[in-house]
Amino acid sequence: MSRLINKMMFSTYQSVRFILYVLLFGLTISVYADGFTRQQLGMAVTPSHFPNHTPEDINSAFTLSQKLSQFSVFIYQWGQLDVNVASLMEAKTRTAGMLSIIGLSPTTLDQGRKELDIPDAVRAKANGWISFANPVIRDAYKNSVKELAKLQPAYFCLATEINMLGLQRMDEYLHFASLYKEAYDEVKRISPKTRVFVSFQHEWIRILDAKDPLNIKEHSKLIDIFRPALDIIGLTTYPSEYHNSPLEIPADYYSWIYNHIPRSDRVLLMEVGWPTQGSGNVQEQVQYISLLPTLLKDVDVEVLAWALLHDVDLSEFDANLNTAGLIQSNGQFKLGLKAFDDLTK
Repeated sequence: MSRLINKMMFSTYQSVRFILYVLLFGLTISVYADGFTRQQLGMAVTPSHFPNHTPEDINSAFTLSQKLSQFSVFIYQWGQLDVNVASLMEAKTRTAGMLSIIGLSPTTLDQGRKELDIPDAVRAKANGWISFANPVIRDAYKNSVKELAKLQPAYFCLATEINMLGLQRMDEYLHFASLYKEAYDEVKRISPKTRVFVSFQHEWIRILDAKDPLNIKEHSKLIDIFRPALDIIGLTTYPSEYHNSPLEIPADYYSWIYNHIPRSDRVLLMEVGWPTQGSGNVQEQVQYISLLPTLLKDVDVEVLAWALLHDVDLSEFDANLNTAGLIQSNGQFKLGLKAFDDLTK
């Protein structure tokens, strides 16, 4: 949300389309067996035309998101963090009557979460020692965490898909785990009610277990290293690259996580996505969304957050990530939007 450009009026055509959608598919919070309540659902509130969006695009995205879900999700790369933007999004979240899930990513998305993503000013002070062991980087990270904690979000993810770092650079993973626990304590001092966690990439968990099935309990250490400072288990999941169809996803796909965590742990699905280009299509997205109550029936889900509201156009993303939205970037509704709405019916 760092490129808030000149304010423009939202087109009459788009406004009428939105009103018609609400009238035709009026949202409820009634629940059938294996369904979800709106209070369990979240949404990454990506506006239309992102990243070349307008303030009105953002307002419209919040208007629609509050009809679909209870939680807004905003994930900020540490290297590009603008606390003023985060504060604005938190204010809009509260105005919309929603609760916030904030994520801070200290690892690079476009390099497979293998490298540190740190602000330029911090990098300059690090004198070439780019490591979570560097006190300069550790202090700067904790300062950024404390600034975001002042917003008092409902949930605060201090690293997204962090197990991807662990599977590539164990030394840095260990350094970050100790840093995380220090940052956890800072958040709790500032905002005691905020639930603090990191997220793990679910497909990478499954792949590691499949490649090395005799050491599944050993793999659990990638999660356990953050205990006891884990208020909830955060997961991201994008299964389309590994399954030709949602129908191929095994019944234990998500309950598999209980090979690594106790049943007493609750789960927050921070990013759930299926694209409409790349490894997926519109029909498969609908099918996947419709199957989520069945796929998650044996998982204690506290929040299920869809990856994107609108498609985005980011060079760091491939087609799989850019098109995971429920609405095209130009505002055209996809069939997945209705399917997501129907999760509460």
